[in-house]
Amino acid sequence: MSSSLSSGSFQTLDFLPDNTVVIQDKIYGKHTISEPVLAELLRSPAVLRLEGIGLHGQTDLLGITHTVTRLEHSIGASLLVRKVGASVADQVAGLLHDISHTVLSHDVDGALSKPGESFHEVQKSRYILTTELPQILIKYGFTDLKPFDEELYPLVEMPAPHLCADRLDYSLRDAVAFGKLTIEDARRVYDSLTAFPDPSSSRRLLVLQDIDLALTYARAYMECDRNVWCNPAHAVMSRKVGQLIGDLVKRGALQERVLWSRSDREFWELLKSKVDSQGLEIIKYIEKGPHAEDYLRLPRGTKIRTVDPDILLPKAEQPSPLSVLKPEFAEERQEYIRARQATSTLTNTDLQGALPLIARGKVRDLYDVDEKTLLFVATDRISAYDVIMENGIPEKGVLLTLCTKTWFKILTDAIPSLRTHFLTLDLPPQIPESLRPVLQNRSMQVRKLKILPIEAIVRGYITGSAWNEYKKSGTVHGIKVAEGLQESQAFPDGPIYTPSTKAEQGEHDENIHPDQAAAIVGEPYASTIASLSIQLYKAAHEYALTRGVIIADTKFEFGLDPETNEVVLADEVLTPDSSRFWPKDSYAVGRGQQSFDKQFLRDWLTSEGLKGKPGVRMTDEIAQKTSAKYREAWERITGGSHQI
Repeated sequence: MSSSLSSGSFQTLDFLPDNTVVIQDKIYGKHTISEPVLAELLRSPAVLRLEGIGLHGQTDLLGITHTVTRLEHSIGASLLVRKVGASVADQVAGLLHDISHTVLSHDVDGALSKPGESFHEVQKSRYILTTELPQILIKYGFTDLKPFDEELYPLVEMPAPHLCADRLDYSLRDAVAFGKLTIEDARRVYDSLTAFPDPSSSRRLLVLQDIDLALTYARAYMECDRNVWCNPAHAVMSRKVGQLIGDLVKRGALQERVLWSRSDREFWELLKSKVDSQGLEIIKYIEKGPHAEDYLRLPRGTKIRTVDPDILLPKAEQPSPLSVLKPEFAEERQEYIRARQATSTLTNTDLQGALPLIARGKVRDLYDVDEKTLLFVATDRISAYDVIMENGIPEKGVLLTLCTKTWFKILTDAIPSLRTHFLTLDLPPQIPESLRPVLQNRSMQVRKLKILPIEAIVRGYITGSAWNEYKKSGTVHGIKVAEGLQESQAFPDGPIYTPSTKAEQGEHDENIHPDQAAAIVGEPYASTIASLSIQLYKAAHEYALTRGVIIADTKFEFGLDPETNEVVLADEVLTPDSSRFWPKDSYAVGRGQQSFDKQFLRDWLTSEGLKGKPGVRMTDEIAQKTSAKYREAWERITGGSHQI
């Protein structure tokens, strides 16, 4: 016998006796799924569990927003890659990309995620092993289990502002559900979708073929961001529910496994039975719906979401972004980002007396936690040519902090004897609750050290000031190097150590010979720093190459442990502020390279005659493009798509 299931507002499933599954989707039409692996996955309890989980958490549950389920979204993502002719593996990856989402998933992520991580992603491997899914994939030849990693499938997951099946599906469903896009236009978007250059290329990309339709969709996407995904009242409700869940889990009153064994509705009733009287009052408050005061302010740091669809016009050899083909959209998008940016950058911190301020650097504000600990807060300030810009770079402080945390882990794994000053991304207990959303993910507690007054620069490739010196004298920092080098060439004898002085803020660092560094910090510290810096660079360079990134040069800072006098790696490491990152796939000797760092800003300052001048305010376009460079560096190097 056949059976049917409504998988959400837009979709029904019919399970037929011949093991095929017929999907009726109000946007994407009718699809008969006969591929055995897909048909069996669609019948599996782990996939069908998603029918009880909404995309919008408690606002879906309480009828405040339209219910779009994780199941119909997952099926929708699979149908989109199917539509463009993608492989069964791509379709499986689309179907399983949300498989580890919990009940009230964004609330739970907000409550249980550690700094720089997403709870459901961290738990994904562990959860999958409790299900029947690995056996199903192995049964049909997917012994490597790669479809569980959607990041390997660019049609399924692709960094914004490009299209991908995940982003396109949830936005089309929400845009229709909330009246931002007609269902007819949503169907036309689906019809216009194709893959470029083809669905099996390693560089495959989802593109639209109708420029006017793409403009309609991109505007609807911004409307969803403004009024649906970033609704302040919904954010307030989510945070309150998350706090209740987090408290119960920490107290042991709620077991984590429950988060994957119930529907949103079942879990909501369980939550009400577990909280204390104060928690129950909060739930009753939430159940009455959004309150006027909840709409007043969107929490700082809320992600700005826009798309810039790639368009493949008739007879065009390559797709072009909508913003290039429609300059009016480029300005419209930038204006929207500007409006949202006003509350999304942090250029100064004020801890309201919770901790004493020790210093403000070019980027970081330093606070005293206790006799052994400092709090480093990375703001969104940016400096170039030793001058701090008047405005900030969106998300910069968060990206620097998460990038540094990731590199500390990579480097200590590669060099087990390495000591760093990093302690934790957790905020000290003295920080008021009201400031925590602003400071989280951009702050780290570190050991107090006696900082050594040199910058430990390692260069693997000849570029920048080193190239300029080499052209004049055949040296780099006074060190004789091989003759006949071309710009951007790797040093034939391996990376070289080229230290500089550590100048006061507003002053210029001075390039010095390693012998001068030894005179400044003394031995054995100078030799240890030189040797360790080369080790660190080599380990980082080797890792980055596997991520498609070349680290041309970088800067380390070191301090001494006040108790043992050991040399300790300090400050930030291998960020776009302290390093020069090049894309490996476009690298070529004999010219300057594209970069994922603030070279973009430096070039703009130079071209505008503003190099080294104080009081410069970046244009909004430069600030946003620089932010995109920093984010691309983070995503390329770490593989992360952390929702900042």
